[in-house]
Amino acid sequence: MKYADLILPLAVPQLYTYAIPQELEHKCQAGMRAVVQFGKRKFYSGIIRNIHSSKPELYEAKPINSLLDEKPIVNELHFKFWDWIADYYMCSIGEVMKAALPSGLKLESQTKIFLNKKVSDKNEQLSDTLKVSDNFMSRSDGYSVSEKEEIIILALKEKNVLTINEINSLLGLKNSLTTITKLLEKEIIRTEEKIESSYKPKLEKQIKLSSQIKIEKDLENAFAKISRARKQSEVLMIFINLSKLKFNDFTNKFDYNGVKKTALLKMANASPAAIKGLINKDILQEIEIEIDRINDNIFEIKTEKKLSEAQQNALTEIENHFEKMDNVLLHGVTSSGKTELYIKLIKKHISQGKQVLYLLPEIALTTQIINRLKVIFGNQVGVYHSKFSDAERVEIWNKTQLDEFGNPIYKIILGVRSSIFLPFNNLGLIIIDEEHETTYKQFDPAPRYNARDAAIVLAKLHGAKVLLGTATPSIETYFNVVTKKFALVELNQRHKNISLPEIIVADIKKAGKKKEMKSLFHPILLDNIEQALKNDEQIILFQNRRGFSPYMECKTCGWIPKCEHCDVSLTYHKYTNELTCHYCGYSYQSPTTCLACGDTGMETKGFGTQKIEEEIKIFFPEIKVARMDLDTTRGKKGYEKIITRFENRKIDILIGTQMVSKGLDFDNVSIVGIMNADSMLNYPNFRAYERSYQLMAQVSGRAGRNKKQGKVIIQTSQPDNKIIKYVVVNAYRRMFKDQLDERIEFKYPPYYRLIKITIKHKNIAKVDNFADLFAKKLRRTFDQRVLGPEYPIINRIQNWYMKDILLKLEKKISIKESKKIILSAANELKAQKNFSNIQIIYNADPI
Repeated sequence: MKYADLILPLAVPQLYTYAIPQELEHKCQAGMRAVVQFGKRKFYSGIIRNIHSSKPELYEAKPINSLLDEKPIVNELHFKFWDWIADYYMCSIGEVMKAALPSGLKLESQTKIFLNKKVSDKNEQLSDTLKVSDNFMSRSDGYSVSEKEEIIILALKEKNVLTINEINSLLGLKNSLTTITKLLEKEIIRTEEKIESSYKPKLEKQIKLSSQIKIEKDLENAFAKISRARKQSEVLMIFINLSKLKFNDFTNKFDYNGVKKTALLKMANASPAAIKGLINKDILQEIEIEIDRINDNIFEIKTEKKLSEAQQNALTEIENHFEKMDNVLLHGVTSSGKTELYIKLIKKHISQGKQVLYLLPEIALTTQIINRLKVIFGNQVGVYHSKFSDAERVEIWNKTQLDEFGNPIYKIILGVRSSIFLPFNNLGLIIIDEEHETTYKQFDPAPRYNARDAAIVLAKLHGAKVLLGTATPSIETYFNVVTKKFALVELNQRHKNISLPEIIVADIKKAGKKKEMKSLFHPILLDNIEQALKNDEQIILFQNRRGFSPYMECKTCGWIPKCEHCDVSLTYHKYTNELTCHYCGYSYQSPTTCLACGDTGMETKGFGTQKIEEEIKIFFPEIKVARMDLDTTRGKKGYEKIITRFENRKIDILIGTQMVSKGLDFDNVSIVGIMNADSMLNYPNFRAYERSYQLMAQVSGRAGRNKKQGKVIIQTSQPDNKIIKYVVVNAYRRMFKDQLDERIEFKYPPYYRLIKITIKHKNIAKVDNFADLFAKKLRRTFDQRVLGPEYPIINRIQNWYMKDILLKLEKKISIKESKKIILSAANELKAQKNFSNIQIIYNADPI
């Protein structure tokens, strides 16, 4: 008998072996999806990793239930990439599979609840056998049935089948398993596991000629048949026009296109009854055809722009470096025209029959970039990100694979970090735009990968080249340049020779003492905004905090409302008048009195994007203001709508979080205001200064991108801070050198590798006990390289307490062996009964 090792979409450490039934032996291939049972009842779709003849020794191999694919959807190269991700980021291969495949390709059985057969058979007498008595029901066979159980029974009587989620909703509970278990014990209900695909092809109803209409005479007879049915005659005439129907004398049959049913009804201003009448008379027929969900509009193809001398020199340098090296950093100032270089390189690689992956850090950026790419490359470009539905992502996945002619429909994929998992077969180039951005790092759930670093490994597997582009490289990337691992190309001239923006530092501490501050604004910022509006120019205001105010406080006793489930203050959102936790979503109406002392003196502290929006309207009531933050971009087209309105100058002032700092190109922005630089500089993280420099430099780059030099006003109470001074003079290398000196002294990347281990449990005593024992075990091997355990700044989220252990490992130490030691120590402790349900999160290279 043949056996297959399967990857299951679960956090289990090993592959699981299944028997291949004889009828599937000739069909099974590595990389196909197979439906299998795991555990007593659950069914999953797993990926076949290996096929062999070795029977498992420790358990009876269950048979594969069915195959879902006719050909593999994952190949050996993808498996190698998944293995690297699992190994480096310390997670299971099943967790990688779960992240890699679109949800529509992952099937998992759903528990269905039915009335037991013997109860169902007496369905009509069911109400008689249940007699109401206060809060419970009494059955004639002696069992008591609670009110909740009665609700389930009566719902099943009407609907026949329910899912657990439907029962939860019915009872208004998060978890109804206790009630369901009691009904199972009483043999009133039974359960079944049914596996269903969430992906279903999109079908469209089309109208065609009936098979009875073969020649022109048949069509004439059809018109005669409906001569008295005026609406049907009208519908048939419109169908002929829309379908471009004509008789082909050579083939002796009609040539035409099917017509979309809704389009025919609309054009004819008819009811479905008119079409149904034509179908009944064998004149027309209705069919369903599969169509794409992805709307690949027809773009007018244009030639790419001519490069400037500086751009052409940079392109030549990149191509020369690619002859000797695989990874090149393009360090170009903001608005230097890096995208035009990307387009030239993309064109070269796809002309060689290669695929290109163009990575972006933010969904918002895809809106602008996709239009620039589509006018050059048309529908060879596909977009992939989380705002697409599951079904749409499956279609993009399929179009990235090779078709029956051995070619992918999408030769270029523009996407965010999850795009690295798409099934490329012939990658030639990966572009990582804004490579410094922290959004390339996945935080939750596992795998906690960095798409920038993983993309470099992916390129190596494909034998592809990598171009990293940014105006503010990460310390690690620039260190790779200094140590000759990456090549460097610089582009220090803005497109059209426009000067870099003038940066003005506004001292809000000094202005506050002189009582010059106008609400949240320094007079310098307000004066410049006023002048820009007079010149019909646009403004961007940057504040890296959404909501109205970070927290509320009682001015009498100092009480601050906190989340019930997390160790964090609640953010005030004025438009909903709610206090909201940005970690778990818990919220309630803003209190008018202090819940601690009863005083009415509750006041807001600090400010977010909502408050800036409200305050700026007081100074400029006639202008059009919009926000771009998580609250305003939740919908699928949320980003697109705001960006399009700003591009079309229907918004005067755009207020945003870090979304507005990431590579957006607006040619009419003359003023950028950084509302509070201090919150970035004072953040307790070893990357705070690096990140502050990057954010301020990037958001500054949005100003003055077309005709004239822009202005940037940085509001701060620390005007002498060296990072702010570096931003003013664009001194990236000085910032880099300062950071290297600190990093080597305090043992941080790029000189050391970091592994953060987070211990989680709902019992704080268990967290403390496990973390202490774990740290002691690790110190036996790693000694002073182990820091902690310590509570993080926020040590409770959704009622889970947390404690961190940090390992700082020299580059010369084997990272693979170190991880084996860590996992072994953790497993040894978790084998103890009182620690079995402790959660451990591993984060390699934390941001």
